[in-house]
Order: sequence, then C-alpha cells, then structure tokens
Amino acid sequence: MTRDARLHERATDERTRTIDWAALSHAVTPRALRYRAIDVGVSTDKRRYDPGEPVEITITFRNRLPIPIRIRTDSPNYWYWTVDGLRAASQVPRAVPDRPAAFSFTRRERKRFQRQWHQRMQVSEDEWQPVDPGTYTLAVSLTRSDAAARGLIDHTTIEIVD
Repeated sequence: MTRDARLHERATDERTRTIDWAALSHAVTPRALRYRAIDVGVSTDKRRYDPGEPVEITITFRNRLPIPIRIRTDSPNYWYWTVDGLRAASQVPRAVPDRPAAFSFTRRERKRFQRQWHQRMQVSEDEWQPVDPGTYTLAVSLTRSDAAARGLIDHTTIEIVD
C-alpha cells in the first residue's frame, strides 16, 4: 500500500468515527428535559414610554445544559413575538410555512435577537395605526402549539403614558 493510500484510509477512518453530538443528545435526552433546558426571555429597555417612542425589545433563548439541545418547532420560523397577542403587532395574517423544523442549541448557547416596536399596529398590508396610551403586553414564544404548557414562552408589560 502506498503512503498516499494509507493517508487516505486514515482520513476516511477519522471521518467515519466522528460523532454528531447534537443528534446523539437529541436521541438520548428525554423530551421533558429538553423543554426545561431552554430558557425563554423577553425584555425592554424601559417600562414606561412616551407616545411614539420606539420600544427596544430584546429576545433571549438560552440552553441551560452542558449538552446540545434541539427543540422541534411547528414552523421554520422558530419563534415569534406579539403585542397584546398580535404577532409582530399585526392584525394582517402572514403565510408561515406549515412544516416542522428544529431550533438547535450548542452546549450552554445563548441566542439573542433585537426587535423594535414603533407603537403601531398593522391593520392592512400597507396601513399601520398608532396605539393609544395604556398598558401593553409583549410576549415571545417558540413556534409550538404547546409552548405555554412547556414553559417556552415569556412576556413583559410596558406602559405608554402621556
């Protein structure tokens, strides 16, 4: 056997011995533990806002465990945010793919997203209306029908004052 053939054989052996830790973790970790492993959080930069002032929203997902975790979702859009129950502050339905996906986390991984709400609600494809002063609930959830029951949702309340 030539030197090149031996090197090729060794490289092939090393590739076949590689373990997909995320897949193994998903196969052996009980579902209930997977759900408890993911911490969902939503926060804003302030609690009180003047009318028209943008609301800075921070959305955080964190794997609490030292092993990779994968959570199945109902859509490739792994998560969504709402204002008083309206997704992305919109009354206009959006076509979201109706196929499952998986939201994956490495060991103790934290995923952080920023969104901004301009205190407006979308009422048609091209029309947004400002909201009145009052209290509003901002929430974030994984795209699962059982997200609330599994603890994969969080919310916070803000106030718009005159």
